[in-house]
Amino acid sequence: MCQLSDMFYSAVVTLAGNGEVKQRLVDAYSENLAHLSPEDIPENIRPQFTSLRDALYEVEPMSREDPIQATVRKMSSHQAGVHAATIVEMFGELVRVKSTGDRLRVVSGTQDEPEEEPEIPSYLRA
Repeated sequence: MCQLSDMFYSAVVTLAGNGEVKQRLVDAYSENLAHLSPEDIPENIRPQFTSLRDALYEVEPMSREDPIQATVRKMSSHQAGVHAATIVEMFGELVRVKSTGDRLRVVSGTQDEPEEEPEIPSYLRA
């Protein structure tokens, strides 16, 4: 899990950088998480990761874009911020487990919970 948490850490560092949240999301996911498959992810956060992955591959790319760029281009900044917050939540759970030795718990945003618009942390806003 060490390498996995390092990948999520790198994604979070990218999300905390400068620029618009949409571009930070594209960079964070493309450079650090896009190559992961659901089987690489611990079972309890796998549904959240799969949901994120599916959400970032919804739009058919045009010209020289890749699917992630095309999808995020069509999102609102708020939607991109929600997806960025999902990456931060998954990283937080990985770190919690690594530091405490606890079992992974299901983090918010899974299928069993009611759909509602989460608040975007200020550090992820454009």
